[in-house]
Amino acid sequence: MTWRAVVFEGPEDYHRRIDDPALEIDENCVLVIRNTGPIGYPGSAEVANMQPPTSLILRGVEAIPTLGDGRQSGTADAPSILNASPEAAVGGNLAIVRTRDRITLDIPAHRIDVELSDEEIAERWRVHTPPPLDNQTPWQELFRTHTGQLDTGSCLDFAVAYRDIVHTKGLPRDSH
Repeated sequence: MTWRAVVFEGPEDYHRRIDDPALEIDENCVLVIRNTGPIGYPGSAEVANMQPPTSLILRGVEAIPTLGDGRQSGTADAPSILNASPEAAVGGNLAIVRTRDRITLDIPAHRIDVELSDEEIAERWRVHTPPPLDNQTPWQELFRTHTGQLDTGSCLDFAVAYRDIVHTKGLPRDSH
């Protein structure tokens, strides 16, 4: 099925604009949220929960599809495609999707296609500016520097050396 994209740059943007009539959100839209993955948010918090605008809810439309590079809690009602990897903040294709783009979601085929020509995709990448990644703590900087994407478990890159630690060095010391 093909949907019209409505793009949000994160949860703050979603909350600020979801009820904006200029977006013309209807039952034929997919809500897209980006910059909510392990690097962009950071930490891939459960912030991709999105409801339709109030105008649709009042008409009885309680859910429309969502697409994003973050996670959401299990209580979300909308049909959702999440954990898009690589995420927009590190150059994933959600970075160049724009509001009003046509997106075809084919769940059985495991495909998401944006109706753009190769030339349009190349032009969007040419003019794309990644979002600033402003760390608020040293832990965010450490996390962003060493964390992988959701498709590989969002693991610290140096943690793989400790994967089989019990077999190579025995049980870790216990502090109790």
